[in-house]
Amino acid sequence: MNDTRPQSRFRSLYRQSLPGSRINEDEAGLHGSYAWIIDGATGLSGGRLTAGATDAAWLARTIGQKLGGVASSADVGEVFDWLETGVRDAFAEEAVQTADSEGHGPSACLGLLRVCARANGKILLEGGFLGDVVALVSSANGVVRWTDERAKPFERRTLAALAPGGHEPGQIPEAVRRQILENREQLNRPEGYWVVHPTRPWAGRELRFETEAAPDEPIVLATDGFMRLVDVFGAYSDASLHARLAAGEGEDLMQELRELERSDPKAGVYPRVKIHDDATVLVIAAEPYG
Repeated sequence: MNDTRPQSRFRSLYRQSLPGSRINEDEAGLHGSYAWIIDGATGLSGGRLTAGATDAAWLARTIGQKLGGVASSADVGEVFDWLETGVRDAFAEEAVQTADSEGHGPSACLGLLRVCARANGKILLEGGFLGDVVALVSSANGVVRWTDERAKPFERRTLAALAPGGHEPGQIPEAVRRQILENREQLNRPEGYWVVHPTRPWAGRELRFETEAAPDEPIVLATDGFMRLVDVFGAYSDASLHARLAAGEGEDLMQELRELERSDPKAGVYPRVKIHDDATVLVIAAEPYG
């Protein structure tokens, strides 16, 4: 039976991604009524579990490929259920060994948006988020942020483990490494934080958001590496960053981000584990059709 309800979809306005190192472990994309942002993280075991450039790159690419084939009728919760099964099965086929109990396997933050039209001519925007990837969405009260901050207490412990004065680029101090390993013991546990993981269940634990969106209004999806412009360096607010991206100034913002990182080469002024992090931003808009 044909679906005669009004339809809507996303279109891309701008996309840019810069790796913090040689390999970018972020992924962003859109397919019909869905758009997504992914931020992969490789485990700390030192071994390789997949044949990807890194395990995080493999996981981000796998998630993106699967979302590129999602059914247009599925809601956000159904997509997360379907995706968990697909990622688990793909990892079981790919992995050269099983990720150990300390959570050394790859994981990923995921933000997924779905847009659908309503009979009154308005557009409904739905979101499901695991981890600190971000959507910046215009609302009646201004630009609002959709994200999952359940990992923030653990991130604060990691930053507290950094020595005063910073550290050498490309190195993770041993105290920080120990804290990250301790944090990951709480990954995908009720009192911990939730991410996409190939062996630990996560579907149904996403934070859900919903609002009405205006057609052609820019919507921003970004990784935490790009959001350093707001959250680490304090160069922008959510609203002012959204405005510059809506004006098509993403390339200038990327350059500004890298200049800010280079100006603090040991992370002594602006504490952070990675001097340069992967940074990805996708600006989209919803439009009705059919």
